[in-house]
Amino acid sequence: MKSILALLLPFCTCLALAQDTLCVVQVLNIEKKLNIKLTQDPYILSTLNLDSDFRFSGQVLQDSVTKQSKLKTFVYHESKDRYVLIHASENKLDTATCASGKNATQEFGLHRVYSHKFEHELSYSCKSTCAVGVLQ
Repeated sequence: MKSILALLLPFCTCLALAQDTLCVVQVLNIEKKLNIKLTQDPYILSTLNLDSDFRFSGQVLQDSVTKQSKLKTFVYHESKDRYVLIHASENKLDTATCASGKNATQEFGLHRVYSHKFEHELSYSCKSTCAVGVLQ
């Protein structure tokens, strides 16, 4: 049976689902983007070290049992020889929309995080896009 599928697969047209999460981070009028990949490992983070002594990290974590995903974001500022967490956010991703085969975008609003140490703020917004494509 597997050999028949292997022979037919190159001639098959299949639907492919992809969920991408993009965060746009701005500090001192400098904008940077961070694409965050889906993971089941809670220790894997995507990180931006910003020139202004801020660090932005994000994670799209999927539960291996329920297959539910959530976007977790963290903002740190540098303090002496380490980074100190000053903001954490967690948002549930709508995976049902992706599973239904629809193109959809889920936005998570604008977050503004002020650091009294540096007397300026970091702002960020994230969006998750579910794209449906055809593989041939």
